[in-house]
Amino acid sequence: MSSKSPTTERLVPRLCHIVKWDHFDGYGFNLHAEKGVPGQYIGKVDQGSPAEATGLKQGDRIVEVNDVNITTESHKAVVQRIKAVPNETKLLVVDAATDKYYKSKNIIIKGILPEILYLKTPCAKDNGNEDVPDNRSQVSESSAATGEMERAP
Repeated sequence: MSSKSPTTERLVPRLCHIVKWDHFDGYGFNLHAEKGVPGQYIGKVDQGSPAEATGLKQGDRIVEVNDVNITTESHKAVVQRIKAVPNETKLLVVDAATDKYYKSKNIIIKGILPEILYLKTPCAKDNGNEDVPDNRSQVSESSAATGEMERAP
């Protein structure tokens, strides 16, 4: 008897194609890196954001940005890749369970794997009703001794 979500049950990488909305400031997630821990991770995901709409989750490890593997890139380089295409970005991510599963099978996670789950931000219709959340987030950057956190543009 398990109450796992469909994403964690399937244990597949997710390609989150995030498209900015006119009524929301940015993508709605923070990029997080910890000193001494390899990789770039998703920090906070804003409620009602384009990032949340694609299924991006806090703690997801980013494998690729816009079809380029970023596992050995610096935090700054990953931010630049996210900003490279105006108003949209594609993040290939894995949650901890999926990451562990693929590592146990010695499978290298790549965007060309046949089992990738593709999720794209739905088009928002800002027609003045409550169907579209208007949670404008503040763009902020912070750094801590144990890691870096940066607001995705």
